[in-house]
Amino acid sequence: MRNLPSTTDVLIVGAGPTGLLAANLLGQAGIAVTIVDRAAAPLNLPRAISIDDEGCRSIAASGLGADLKGILRPGAGSRYLDEAGQIVGEVGPGPVEYGWPRRNNFHQPDLEALLTRSLDRFAHVTLARGREMTGFRQSADGVTATIASDASEAANAADSIDARLMIAADGARSRTRDLLGIAFPGEAYAQDWIVLDLHRDDDQEPVSKFFCDPTRPWVSIPTTFGGRRYEFMLLEGETTDAMLRHETLRRLLAPIRPLAPEDIMRAAVYRFEARVAERWGQGRVWLAGDAAHLTPPFAGQGMNAGLRDAHNLAWKAEMVVRGAAAGLLESYETERRAPARAMVRLAVAMGDIVMPVGRQKSLLRDAMMAALDRFPEARDYIVGMKFKPPPRYDAGLFIGLDDPEGPPASLVGQMLPNPALAGGGHLDDTLGPGFALIAQDAACRAWLQATDLAGWPIAPARVPLDRAAIAPRAARPLRAHRDAIMLIRPDRYVMGAFAPDAAARFLQALKAHFPG
Repeated sequence: MRNLPSTTDVLIVGAGPTGLLAANLLGQAGIAVTIVDRAAAPLNLPRAISIDDEGCRSIAASGLGADLKGILRPGAGSRYLDEAGQIVGEVGPGPVEYGWPRRNNFHQPDLEALLTRSLDRFAHVTLARGREMTGFRQSADGVTATIASDASEAANAADSIDARLMIAADGARSRTRDLLGIAFPGEAYAQDWIVLDLHRDDDQEPVSKFFCDPTRPWVSIPTTFGGRRYEFMLLEGETTDAMLRHETLRRLLAPIRPLAPEDIMRAAVYRFEARVAERWGQGRVWLAGDAAHLTPPFAGQGMNAGLRDAHNLAWKAEMVVRGAAAGLLESYETERRAPARAMVRLAVAMGDIVMPVGRQKSLLRDAMMAALDRFPEARDYIVGMKFKPPPRYDAGLFIGLDDPEGPPASLVGQMLPNPALAGGGHLDDTLGPGFALIAQDAACRAWLQATDLAGWPIAPARVPLDRAAIAPRAARPLRAHRDAIMLIRPDRYVMGAFAPDAAARFLQALKAHFPG
């Protein structure tokens, strides 16, 4: 553990995946970061075990794409079965749109170890474990936080650290959220489940299986360490102590497989909750990950939502450190709140559809699925989660988001596709970690090559894109802006697009977004 500095650009509270990714992104940008975590050591147990394409893309943006591939196991989809073991729905792996498989399994200790090791790349990043943020005050210019050297000795041994801003990724029981006086209301959902991680399992099929048994729904999920995760819903009147006894676990698994004590990596009861904080921060202190939102696991979006928070917030924090007004940070909540809430509600809806409790609800589900057999597209829409909100923001730091003169298939406000390139790699490999300007046609490429960008409030990479380098079908979404230059944000969202003769007007709008 490095010594705790007295000043830093960004203080991050919490060294889980959200906080660690934010630290890596900021460290890569040259920003001084101090990250503190109350635990003396990482928790060497699996928790989240699924990462989606957007989450992978965010981690890859911090320069860790090749290392990340080494710890992933691409998923082959999901399967939904009724109490008789009959398949009522099945979803394949889906197409690759953003450069990564849509769903990948991983071991969270492996991911956290990768994100932690990678901080050693940056002399200006300090990770201090066994240190707890116990209080803070903020001004218009920064944040002063009190950091205790040991949670049990908070009143006796504390340091003070001055930061330009603070990111609180300190989990569902966020002290920062409490100190800000922010409520964390539920979304009318709370359910206890046994989570059972096993070291070894004969079922190595890379498919998540949802057993929609109305007497007790349960789930079987592939892992990367040769075992499997099983989750069983607790029923009314069942207690944690009774359900975690070995004989109870063995009884639950008896129809599936035998269970020896040494097979158990972890057995715990978790409350699956649906919550969204009423506010996500203020001034120079902002919540991220579970501190801002909690989602049931049925859509596999809990940790992934936190990674999206980190990618959205990190580049804005960098801009503020470099002189942009702190009000820029408010766009983080403007953009991320609605998608996070939509993911929470998606997970709740998926639980209601595929994991009903009680015979009446089960019959209703079966009747609905039977009716949908006549309409395969509608059935796939529900079972395949095609109603999952696309990576798109309806408000925030964009230019021309609602421009009625824009192309019908405008990408402004959406995540940029990440197609494979003919020469190897993906489009992201040409963009770099910051802003980028993409030009496709001859006039746009000529403008990009000739224009002096010194007066821009950002320093974008210049990316002249040869359409022949991308397969025609994969390049099709990009062609919506074939006569324009696209500005890509560091989080891979399209901030705006402009024709060469409208560049001055676009620059004026850009400067309005980033006042000093």
